[in-house]
Formats: sequence, structure tokens, C-alpha cells
Amino acid sequence: MEIQDLDKNITGPTMLPPPVGMFQTREDLLKHVREFALSQGYMISIKDSSKDRYVTIGCDKGGVYRKRLKSGENMRQRKMPSRLTNCPFEVVGKKDDELWTLTIKHGEHNHEPSTHVSDHPSCRRFTEEEILIIREMSAAGKRPRQILKVLRQSNPDLISDSRNVYNVKAKIRRESLSDSPSSSSAATGGEPSVGGVGNANGNEVGTTMLFGGYMETKGVREARAFASELCRHMYTLGWFSGTGGSITIKVHDDSIPKPRQLILISPSGVQKERMVPEDMYVLSSDGFILSTPPLKPYPHKPPKCTDCAPLFIKVYEMCDAGAVIHSHGMESCIVTMILPFSKEFRLSPHNLLQITHMEMIKGIKGHGYHDELVVPIIENTAHEAELVESLIEAIKAYPKTTAVLVRNHGVYVWGDSWISAKTQAECYHYLFDAAIKLHQLGLDWSTPTHGPIRGITGIWGCNGTMSRALKVGGLSLDYMIEPSQRCILLDVEGTITPISFITDVLFPYSHANVGKHLAATFDREETQVDINLLRSQLDVSLGKYVEQKSSGFLAIQDDLEQGVVSAVPIPPDYVGKELVIASFVANVEAMIKANRNITALKQLQDRIWRTGFQRNELVGVVFDDVPVALERWHASGIKVYTYSSGSREAQQLILSNSNYGDLRKYLCGFFDTTMGNKKETQSYLEILRTVGIDRALDMFFVTDVFQEAVAARDAGLEVVVSIRPGNGPLPENHGFRTIETFLEI
Repeated sequence: MEIQDLDKNITGPTMLPPPVGMFQTREDLLKHVREFALSQGYMISIKDSSKDRYVTIGCDKGGVYRKRLKSGENMRQRKMPSRLTNCPFEVVGKKDDELWTLTIKHGEHNHEPSTHVSDHPSCRRFTEEEILIIREMSAAGKRPRQILKVLRQSNPDLISDSRNVYNVKAKIRRESLSDSPSSSSAATGGEPSVGGVGNANGNEVGTTMLFGGYMETKGVREARAFASELCRHMYTLGWFSGTGGSITIKVHDDSIPKPRQLILISPSGVQKERMVPEDMYVLSSDGFILSTPPLKPYPHKPPKCTDCAPLFIKVYEMCDAGAVIHSHGMESCIVTMILPFSKEFRLSPHNLLQITHMEMIKGIKGHGYHDELVVPIIENTAHEAELVESLIEAIKAYPKTTAVLVRNHGVYVWGDSWISAKTQAECYHYLFDAAIKLHQLGLDWSTPTHGPIRGITGIWGCNGTMSRALKVGGLSLDYMIEPSQRCILLDVEGTITPISFITDVLFPYSHANVGKHLAATFDREETQVDINLLRSQLDVSLGKYVEQKSSGFLAIQDDLEQGVVSAVPIPPDYVGKELVIASFVANVEAMIKANRNITALKQLQDRIWRTGFQRNELVGVVFDDVPVALERWHASGIKVYTYSSGSREAQQLILSNSNYGDLRKYLCGFFDTTMGNKKETQSYLEILRTVGIDRALDMFFVTDVFQEAVAARDAGLEVVVSIRPGNGPLPENHGFRTIETFLEI
């Protein structure tokens, strides 16, 4: 009867009940009702439930507020009208024969539809991950608006506001108060900390209590001592002067997996030469502050965790590091100033410092004497924490790097332990200092010989003319191109090496050996990286790679939809090693047949080819004129670079193991598609900036692909097209000069 009376008061637009039906699980039923309710302008709440039998669902405006026992003047008066309207809407889900059936008990409402999803409190709730972020940032002293800004960066669709953040902060504080002894506040003369952060006197409460005596174990004590000693030492090197610079190391403990080990971080704004073990912050593996340094008397300021902390945590997450050093060394600052890059801020991974052929390169992880050391540079910001996104982009673009330079600021260096980080930091600073001194002496640090930086005159000649005639016998200087450029950029496939070597030798080799390689190296870290990279590029729910199609990346799902033979999803590891390998082999076969240029495939092929070259099962093939021309250009002081759709490692494997020996000594650098697509003009502009050439005509490009020639010409480079056996045909009236051998240059 009461429901019938309520029906008379129903007004406004009709809000339909959800369609009835049968569902596999209770969760499927609830999801169906919630999504339909939102589309109609209302939201639901569970009124009654027995998890394995039934669930009664009502409108979130159902019910009324209870009256308080107080009356008269003591009765609390509501400042806002009640949002509850005793709405009669009700649906029921019942389980019958392993299926859940939805029925409508009362399908109408007695209120207007909501105008926005934020009108419903349940839609403003935070996830567990978001609550963890709120807890951590509260511990760091951040305000609700600052926390909300970070949350919206990771979830742009978040509808909660700063009031919701404040409510969560208040709840966290209440939990902390209930967990802390009542004497803590009185003993310290201040309020207990929020979310487990040590208070001003260094007492540890809240989350810290979960660690008990672990905070005082030998491992933590030794790590504190190491970190403070390193701070004092690096002050003497000029890396930590003026209270600048910082260090973080993980507490080594064999009983705890590395990603979950405790983290020590040096404080901000303190005299690093006077650091003692107690001055170090202790954080959990996810960045939650567990212990703060004790308060020191005047003139010392209260302790503050370094602003580098978010960057340190990100390096730990992405690079599996055991220690990170942030140096303000003069060398790391000046070396970014002498490189002639564009003044325009560009969040690009192509601002690089390149050094080659120096002994100390061997001290950098993964590098040898003949290798080219590439250090990404990111632009400085007013606040250090704002560098996080730039750091992430640099690490993603160069996953093998162990350092990132910050222009006009310093450098971040990391290693798998504090010893590795310290050793590499010393090598990096040596190389930065060497680059500066070579620059002062007019020597070129990016060439193998480090000879004088020579001008255009006397190297290439003074004009860019070319005369061609019918060739009879050997080449004559009268028939050679005389460019005015001071460096040459060479394509690889179809220009340096025959295309048939790539298509008929390298690709079949990787195809034939992928299963053998995966089976033999499945448990190695680099193989797991390859498998995880392929998985990460595929969003199973959307069937799309995270990487952009404009860069040549296509989804496995696209292959499946287009009927590419053998394309299959990559299963998770728990289904078994054999199935993972089989699916990986099938996808590699499909990608090679479809000519896919994706990062996972390139990286795997590089590893297989590397093994082939090491076992002398592969030998790089170059045209006969290539070594002669390279040697002649090198003797003339001409800088030569390569630019290929193959990776930098693949280029070096071919040229270091060629049929004419190691040709890397004639080359100054290797570029791949991390600079951009070879058929896009912007890629060549990036190469010009990287090499440090202000005038585009000072670079001479040789390629066999018409579209690449057009893109380079549009960037201002002088271009010739290489005509080699096996190369594709050129369009009629293509408008480019052509050569059949490098000896024509």
C-alpha cells in the first residue's frame, strides 16, 4: 500500500528499468544494472544480499535519513536538503541452476534524473590504487588540489573533486590516530603523523609499526652508512655542492625480492659533506615514507625529502635499479650547453650526447671501446618533480641507457647496485669532461680519431656541381659529384649492403632460429623482456598496440582481422613455456611475412643475429666499393653516419662483421627509426640537430628509396639516389641525381 501511495508522487521524465535477462555471475548482473542505470540518469545500491543466493538492488536515493535522538535546540539542523527521496525502485537477482536471473520488482522512480554522473556518491569513490597515491602524497605533505592534479593525470575521466580527496585524507588520519599509542602525541609535543610518516622528532608510527625491528637490522644500518659516506665523498668531487645533488640506494636483503626492498633517499637542502647515517629517509618500495631524519637545532632547517624522490622511484620501477645518483657536477651541466641543439623546447628523445672510441666507455654497462655512447638529454624545469614525464619518455626511447642528462642542471645515473651506479657515474663525468676539453681544443669527440674539427673548405671543395658523361674504363675525377657538404648520411639496405642480404639471408636466419633461440634463452632476462614487450604492445581488450601506427606499429589483432597467416595472441606465462614459445614463433613468422616493423620483432631479431655473427654463422655483406669510399672519406676528415630502418645494433653487427672486416672505425654514428620514420621530413631535421649541423645543405644523403629522398630533400639536404642490383624501380622523371657506386662521390 505504501508503494502505491508513492507512485502518485512520481514526476519528471521516465527512467527505464534495466532489461531483464540471465547472467553467468553475480558480478555480470550487477555490472549490467549499473551501466544501464547510469545511461538513464540514476545509480543503484545493494539493499540486501546473500552472495550465493540472491541480491536486492535499489536506487541510491532510496530510503530516508534517520531522525536523531536529540530534540529541540540540541537537534542538528541540516544545511543542505536530503538527497534521499525514499525512491521505490527495486530489482532482484536470484541464482538458479548456476545462472543469475534478473527480475523487476518495482521499475519506477519518484525523482528527476541526475544531470551528471558526479551527482552519485558511489561514482566518486577512489580505487585502491588511487587511495594509495593519496596516502603517499599526504605523507609527503601535498595538498588535496595537488593530489587531485596527479590523480587526473593518470585517470583523465576522474570525476572526484578536492573535497573527496580531503575526506580520504581525514579517514587516513583517523586510522593513523587509532593505530598510534595515545602517548605518541604527548611525548612529541605535536600531532601524530599521517599515513605512517615519521614525525618531527623521528618517531615512527602508523605504517612503520608494521616493520617492527626490521628498521634497525644490520642491512638497514649498513645501507644508511654507505649512503651518507657516498654523499660526503661526492661532495669532494663537486657533484653535491651547495646542498644540491642526491643519492638513493636500496637496502639489499636476499630474503626480499629486489622490487620490494626498502629504499634510502638523502634529504634536500642539507650540507652533504656533514651527512651521517641518521640523516637518510627510509621509504617503502612503493615510495611511502617510513622514517624521517631527526630534527636538528638552529640554524638547521626541518628535514625535507628530496624533490628527486619521484624520479628515483620511477627509475627503480622502469630499470630494476639498485641505486641512483643525481649529480650537479659542472661537467654534466656544461656538456649540455656546448651542443648546438634547437632552443625550442621539444619533449623528444633525439636530443643526444654522442661519444665514441674512448677507453672509459668500457665502464658503462653494455658498452665497449668501439661502441657509440648515447646519453639522452631532457629539458630542465623550474621544479624537479616536473621532470618525471620527460625522464619516462627518455628511458622508453632508450631502454639500454643508464643515464639521462638534464640541460643546464646535471645528470641522473643508475646501476644495479651502489657500486655499479658510482662506477658508471665516475665514467660518465670523465667522458663529459673529456668532451668539453676536446671541444676547447677544437677536436671532434664524436669521431673515432678525435681529429681537428675541419671546415668545409679544404675537405669537400667549394661548389656542389656535378658533371656526368659516358664512362669508359675507370672513373675520372671529371665525372665525380663534388658536394659542398661536410658529412655524409648513408642508407644501409640497397646502398651499403644488397637488399638480397637482408631478405634472403638475415630474415630467413632469424625465422629459422627463433624457436631454438627462445628455448635456449627463455629464462634469461633479455628474452623475458622481448616476450613482455610484445605483450605490452598489444591491448587485448582493444586489439591495438600502445605504440602509434604512424611509427609503423600494427596490432596482432589487425593481423588476425586481415587474415595474416599464423598471427595468434601471446598467452600468459602460466600456460607453460612451450605454448608461449610456439605462439611467439607463429607471430614472428606472421610479422616477417607481413613486413611488420615493430619494436618487439626488431629487438628479437637483433639478439638472434648477434648469436649468428658470434658463432660465425653469419657474415655481413657490403658492396665492393663501400670500404674503399669509406676509407677515402675518413682520410679526408669527412664524417659519415648511417640511417636505417634496422636498429643501431643490427647496423653495427653487419658493419663490424663484414666481408671486408670491421668498418665501424670509418663511421661516426648510427641512426635508426628512434629518430623517426625515414619517409618523414622531421626525421632528417632531428638528425641535423643531433649531429649539430645548422645548415641542412652541409649534409649529403644517399638512399635507394624515392620517398626517403623526397623527405630528405624537403628537409634541405642534398640527395642522390643509389642504383644498385636488386633495388626497386624509381618513378619516371624523379628529379634526383643517381649513382651506381660510392666512388662516384
